[in-house]
This record gives sequence, C-alpha cells and structure tokens, in this order.
Amino acid sequence: MNEEKIEAIKSEIREKINVFWAEHWLLSSAMILIFGSCYLFNLTHSGFLYLPMIVSGWVVVMFALKYKSEHSLFPSKSSQKKMQQESSYETYTVLRVYTNDQNFQEYMQNQEYFHSQHVQMENRVIDHSQGIESQVMFIRKPEFAYCYHLLMDQKNEMYFIGEYV
Repeated sequence: MNEEKIEAIKSEIREKINVFWAEHWLLSSAMILIFGSCYLFNLTHSGFLYLPMIVSGWVVVMFALKYKSEHSLFPSKSSQKKMQQESSYETYTVLRVYTNDQNFQEYMQNQEYFHSQHVQMENRVIDHSQGIESQVMFIRKPEFAYCYHLLMDQKNEMYFIGEYV
C-alpha cells in the first residue's frame, strides 16, 4: 500500500513537471542557458559565451516585460477601462472653486459667473466604496474666504461635494 501511494505521488509530480515544462519551456531553457553561460564565462572568460548570454538574456527580458504589462502598477488605457467597469473606481475631474462670495451656491449655475471665480482642476480616481469628501484634499488659499469642491464625471455632469470656510 505504501508503494502504491509513493508511485501515485511520483506520477503526480511528473505530471505537474510536464505541465509546467509544456507551459514555460522557453523561459526555463533561457534561464538555464543564461546561468550556465555566465558560470562558464566566469571560469573561462571566453568571448564565445557572449552570444548565448545575450540571446538568453533577451528572452528572459521579453518574458519579464510581458509579465510586467499584464500585472503592471500603471496599466494601459484599455485595461484601465476594464478595471473601472469591474470595480468601484471611476475617474472624475475635481474642481476647486475659490471665491470670496458667500452666495456662490445660488449663482454657480450661471456659467459666466462660475468662470469669473478662481477655479483649479485636477483629474482624480475616486473609490465609491469610501467617502468622496475624504478622497479630495482641501488646499487652503489665504486670499479667498471660501472653497467649494465639485466633481465632474465623464458625461460632464457636476456634483457638489463640500464647502470649506
């Protein structure tokens, strides 16, 4: 019975190694070749080993770049759109309106009046699972008495976030 278990474990290990080799044979071969070439070059200092080191290094770098593009911290625009559709994150334009007028909210629908105020814009990714007010930083400008935060989405609809005095 123990021999049967040992044989089953051995066959399972062989199968996993064969599956791994079938999927990653090029990268594994390149890694073995680069380490072997570097080791032999260190022993012999032969110029002949430059070619295998460069070729295998190139293969390893191409796999690393492919992996980086698939698992990047800064994904491409198409993967960003896909991520935004699947998650609670969305890109907004944050408008910080600085004014000395205490009646800004009453007149802010007037486009001429709105543009006469001091407006700063920035693009920001907002997580809807958290409080929006906490994700938009308040930046004080001493020459203005009031600061209003507004969000503008991709459809150019504006949302009022908060008023700071």
